[in-house]
Amino acid sequence: MHRVIIVEDEFIVRYGICSMIDWEKIGLQLIGEAANGKEALELMEAEMPDILITDIKMPVMDGIELITAVRAASPDMKIIILSNLEDFQYAKEAIRHGVSEYLIKSDMMPRDFEQALLKVKESLDAVRKGPSGDTSSFQSEPVHKEKFLLELMEGSIAGAAESMEQARLLGMAPLHSAHLLHISLNAAEQGYTERQSAIRHIVERMRDELPWEVETFPDKQGDMNVLFMDAAGERVIGSTPMELLIHQAEEMIRRLSKEFGLTATIGIGGRIREWTDIKEAYAQAVRAAKQKMFLGSGRVMVHGSDELQASDVEADHFKISTHQIQSMVYAFQTKELMEYLEALFGQLAARRDVELVQIVSLELLMILTTLWPDVSNDAQQVLRLKKQYFDELAKLETLEQNRSWFIEAFEALARHMNEMYHSDRNSIIKATQYIQQFYHQEISLQSISSLVHLSKNYFANLFRKEVGESFLEYLTRIRIEKAKSLLTGDLRAGDVGSLVGIHDPKYFSKVFKKITGLSPSEYRQRIRDYGEDRGPV
Repeated sequence: MHRVIIVEDEFIVRYGICSMIDWEKIGLQLIGEAANGKEALELMEAEMPDILITDIKMPVMDGIELITAVRAASPDMKIIILSNLEDFQYAKEAIRHGVSEYLIKSDMMPRDFEQALLKVKESLDAVRKGPSGDTSSFQSEPVHKEKFLLELMEGSIAGAAESMEQARLLGMAPLHSAHLLHISLNAAEQGYTERQSAIRHIVERMRDELPWEVETFPDKQGDMNVLFMDAAGERVIGSTPMELLIHQAEEMIRRLSKEFGLTATIGIGGRIREWTDIKEAYAQAVRAAKQKMFLGSGRVMVHGSDELQASDVEADHFKISTHQIQSMVYAFQTKELMEYLEALFGQLAARRDVELVQIVSLELLMILTTLWPDVSNDAQQVLRLKKQYFDELAKLETLEQNRSWFIEAFEALARHMNEMYHSDRNSIIKATQYIQQFYHQEISLQSISSLVHLSKNYFANLFRKEVGESFLEYLTRIRIEKAKSLLTGDLRAGDVGSLVGIHDPKYFSKVFKKITGLSPSEYRQRIRDYGEDRGPV
């Protein structure tokens, strides 16, 4: 195993680095940690590491002093430097000492850090044996080729002359023609490290069988890419039948499935004639691979092919009605809800817009996770269910899988609500009895739903279903009925309103007239004239 030492003056950062990586799993051994450069050099007197991870700004001895001392003692040691974004200019001096990786602390995620370690580890495994101080050996390490290709993909190297010169310094032959393959794996299959290693293993095994030079490298998302190059100009890929390239991609898919149990989808970008074309070819390959959402995974997708042509269906006015879905759920309209979801996914299939599918799936997930707390009193169960939802949704690759998953999830919610309905009907009866008894007191939707131990939204919808009117409509009607009885006496209209829980005289008069068709005084006069209630109630 390659040995690692971590140098960082902040204990919490040092602890985080030590704990975020499963060192043994990725084939590395953490042999020590230090708070500054001086402590690190003392550690190295006992045992020299293969990889040094060091902060730049530290007390006693900073990172640059440490790197300078290390380079004098061990020119071949791999160095990863850590820095804050504001220290980048300071870090440039350290970079000139030939560090392997540079990471910004604030942006550093476990996956990014692990990827950096794996790159350095691979360079240790594959570095060419040469005399100490031979910079050509350093420059041609796989980690530097990968960084060069990644910069091309991101457009950081825009000039053709600059890219050709960098390729030459890295020992890469002049480029005549190439194609980029983007390999998309299901995120749920194995771990991040294992998936990358599997792809590298397969490509390496196939290298001798391929009629092209090959470079394998990850993108910022961790997905692997393979550059098939005809650097000599003798086997121009553009004049070679595309079937040959597709065949090689299909063989990679087959071997990944057979040897590692991985389901791969490969997107192939357009032809690359010079290094700077890699950016567009990468974007094309990624877009092609994403079409697995509609065409299925485990296959090769070629940019520009007929099956990948964009749909002519316009996506304008496409909108999910959250209110409509919630209303159907609360009204126990399961059949109508299923028809709505089927139609929704039918529209998505017609549009063939991957980003739109992702947006819609997220909206539907938010609706589910909003409804469940309303219909369950078990907070822990809801929390587990939410986590389960996010975990399961991350595994879905195709539109059909998304459709089936959401249909099943909403059906499960509907079944749960139907089971609850029979037991919760008594809660509505209890609520109506309470209103009839305490109508004169302050009663809100929140207070009455809490009284019967139901969530506010669920109670409101269940109340309307059982009673036939909303909670507020029912409460107001009961209050007006009581007021009508009191108006047969000599109490003033304003006092009657207060006695039934409506303390604003103007509002009481307005509500009373809205319900009965008469003002309180008109109603009282009607009763006195006719001796009975003949108002248009």
